[in-house]
Amino acid sequence: MILTPWSTGRREALLDMWFMIQILLSITSIQQNDTAHRSLRLDHINDVEVSGGVEVITFDSETRALYGIGSSGMMIFDAKDPLQTFLCSLTNFSDTEKWEATSVAVDPSNRGIIATTWIPDPPDRVPGIVQILDSQTKQVVWQFSAGYHPDCVVFTPDGRYLILANECEPGIQDRAGSVTLVDLLGVQSAFDMQGMNEIQTYGFRDRNLGEGVTLSDLRIPASLRSTPWIGIEPEYLAPTNDGVWVSLQENNAIAYFDFECRKWTKIQPLNPLSYPFDADDKDGIHIQNHKGISLLPMPDTIAHTVIDERAYVLIANEGEKDEHNSLRFEDAVTSGLLDPLVVHQLQTSSNGSDQLGRLWISTIDGDIDHDGDIDVPSALGARSVSLYDVLQDTVIWNSQEQHEVVSAMLWPDRFNEQDSRSDRAGPEPEGLAIGVIGDKTLAFVGLERSDAILMYDISIPSSPKLLHAVALNQGCSRPEGLLFFSIDERDYLAVASEEGGCLSIYEIR
Repeated sequence: MILTPWSTGRREALLDMWFMIQILLSITSIQQNDTAHRSLRLDHINDVEVSGGVEVITFDSETRALYGIGSSGMMIFDAKDPLQTFLCSLTNFSDTEKWEATSVAVDPSNRGIIATTWIPDPPDRVPGIVQILDSQTKQVVWQFSAGYHPDCVVFTPDGRYLILANECEPGIQDRAGSVTLVDLLGVQSAFDMQGMNEIQTYGFRDRNLGEGVTLSDLRIPASLRSTPWIGIEPEYLAPTNDGVWVSLQENNAIAYFDFECRKWTKIQPLNPLSYPFDADDKDGIHIQNHKGISLLPMPDTIAHTVIDERAYVLIANEGEKDEHNSLRFEDAVTSGLLDPLVVHQLQTSSNGSDQLGRLWISTIDGDIDHDGDIDVPSALGARSVSLYDVLQDTVIWNSQEQHEVVSAMLWPDRFNEQDSRSDRAGPEPEGLAIGVIGDKTLAFVGLERSDAILMYDISIPSSPKLLHAVALNQGCSRPEGLLFFSIDERDYLAVASEEGGCLSIYEIR
């Protein structure tokens, strides 16, 4: 394992030693926490084979069933005994047309309502569909149209609303992203939703923006600056009883939609980050500082939690390679897209630009002086997780290089998918789950390109502790959805793997 080459001089040698110390401290921290918190570790108990893999997973506590979606369709698992979890049914939207399941949610109010979203191929050909199932009969009792490309569906914690994030990725036509809100007031069962028309969709035009809220600071391609609402793509939802937090991955932001006023009351761009990372996909494990390079968070999954009566949003800074607005660093230099002074500074720095050549950077970020060239090259993904303090309106903690460092030490053969993703978004933290055990609030993070799960204690939000790290079994890869659930006072984590065809179950003890 190489972190930085010893042969490049004293400064680099010291940096290499510093990274090795950080790795050892990280691993020691995990081991110490295992000793101090023997009840808090992830113990693997089951893998369920699923053709085509699983992407999203949710739990119905009444029937003790896990509902999932994947490339094969919507699936139901019997989880009455987590040790013996098994797939009991698999369904598709249509026998004659190709529709893809994108998300599934279980009503927390125990009314037996299951909601699944489906999109056509291509996803913007017609609006997506929401199917409503009865949890006892497992039958579809109602379906209705949502926005284009619904990619996430959730219930509010109190069950009052069903919410959809309509991502609207460009396909045949670039359509405006939005959220769809379904008011379930008075609904007592899935059958009560038959014929329901209390369905409203809210985009990002001025009429839906709260006082003082603007789209002007969002990451939007120049071609859409005159119609920015079309360039907004809601990705994931983190609901509260009063509103919903929404990740805007391509726009490098999070937003909040308020249910009472039915407006976007906050649209918060995320600041670029800076810390060591591996930038090259051809040089093995090589984590180091890259002075002058920023990391764009570009959040995927987010989760809302309350700790000591204070609200936080956990953010997975996965990143997203934009096919139309990105270039390799070396190509950006050749094309003259980078400020010549910046290129000179990078070439004469201790790092040298040769280690950055293959790194994918944004072509629409970093023009600080607005002269048409890039002053601060920005990588597409921050390779970390962050905690956003809602009251302070700021990120109060970030895991920085920890995910890459721990991966390098524990699973070097899996590091950034054998180094092939280092030029993009590295380990790609994507799936998140939050659970409470006793007086501890736990956060779980899935590293898609390391095939691994990290467990943090975030009870003190300003200084979370990494408690445990586990690699998925061979044959299970690309963890997407994570779910914390409890049965008979025992606590579990379900991990949905996009590839390898696995639903993995861990007991937390």
